[in-house]
Amino acid sequence: MFSIFASKAGKTRKIAKQLLEFSVKVDLYRRDVIPPADLAEQLERADELRAKLKEKPFQLVEVETAMERLHGVMCRNGGMIYPVSAGTDYTDMVIMAAIVAGGIRSFFLQPFKIPTNSMWPTYNGMTSEVRQPNDPVPGFGEQALRKVTLWASTYVIPAEASGEIGVPVDYRRYADGSFQIGLRPKVSAPDGGVLGTGLLRGTTDTYEVDIGGHTQAIVMPGDFGFEGVLLRTYFPTEAALPLRRQDADRWQAVFRKAMAEGRIKQTPAGSVLLTGRKAVRGEPLLNFDILTGDMLFVDRVSYNFVAPQRGDTFVFRTSNIPGLNDRFGNPSQNYYVKRLVGVPGERLRVNAEGQLQVNGVAVTAPEPIAANNRREVSAGYYGYLPEIGGDRYAIPLNEEHTVRDHHYFAMGDNSANSYDSRGWGEVPEGDVVGQPLFILHPFSARWGWAK
Repeated sequence: MFSIFASKAGKTRKIAKQLLEFSVKVDLYRRDVIPPADLAEQLERADELRAKLKEKPFQLVEVETAMERLHGVMCRNGGMIYPVSAGTDYTDMVIMAAIVAGGIRSFFLQPFKIPTNSMWPTYNGMTSEVRQPNDPVPGFGEQALRKVTLWASTYVIPAEASGEIGVPVDYRRYADGSFQIGLRPKVSAPDGGVLGTGLLRGTTDTYEVDIGGHTQAIVMPGDFGFEGVLLRTYFPTEAALPLRRQDADRWQAVFRKAMAEGRIKQTPAGSVLLTGRKAVRGEPLLNFDILTGDMLFVDRVSYNFVAPQRGDTFVFRTSNIPGLNDRFGNPSQNYYVKRLVGVPGERLRVNAEGQLQVNGVAVTAPEPIAANNRREVSAGYYGYLPEIGGDRYAIPLNEEHTVRDHHYFAMGDNSANSYDSRGWGEVPEGDVVGQPLFILHPFSARWGWAK
């Protein structure tokens, strides 16, 4: 799976790194038979490509040019090591195909995978379909069909022990002496890439469940909301509550009830929220499907002729948004998709009713904004929240905010679960990439022209 969004230069980076690896092999195994001038040229071209790969921002055309130069030298120097195919013509064809694809991605259409649900229900990130542990599991044929049409994966996780099922929790204490209960944080780590090759690496998230004092670790794809699976499996009544902050508020309802009933216990491993449900070793503990996020084609052309408008869904780079730098100060390399809710000069505010106001008036178009302003919970629109957390770059909308020149204000349709301009600031005009054009996958009712 992709990380938050794949860099448009991801495939080019991969090919370039493979080319450099072959350059090292040619140098190691053939340097004694290669004319010194040719070897020196190869090493110079390799250094040039490495330097281009390190440049920020990433210059796609310059990297491709450096790749072609190195490839040409290595075709002379490579012998049996390079090219690795039937001949130079095939290698040229592959590299040219990559360059053409890169050109299409750079100037016309670009595919994007939606990993999170910040734009739900307009666009889907990874979602779950939860069954009770002992419910029937889809048969092989149904699973195969759902894999093709929805890219759904079925998970039936057996219990490693017998006993009462508990969810680990933490107490968050504040300076005034108050506290709040929250789920114990997940642990994120890089995965092994496609088939363990290290290519296209994403992340995995490890969660814990307590079973009669035994801690069972459960590994899930990064960015998947496994907390929602636990909520819908063990607390279905609270999971159905139509609350503003959705699952965050639903968990608080669970905690309040558990506190009143004395179901939060201290164990040697920490605090545990007891579910009142029993597990039997070897029998299903959890039973659910993960449905992958939407795959989109993004139109990179239109914004060259018309300016982005309030209400557009738009894709943008995040490398020039300081609020998204990592803890070492390195710029983010991801692409985000959000809804553009404010253009330069507009005054934005979210009122006490959860309505987005522009220049003092509640917004009535497009429909997803209007539906949020009406709080159409049955359709998945829970209204807007004025803030989403964040640090010194945060722009909460409790009070009116005027969008700066040459910047845009971005928010997710799923306001309670969208880290956006309220948390990390505005989007620079020059980093706008384009608009979602077409939903390529899943092959369901969602397939077709993007909203």
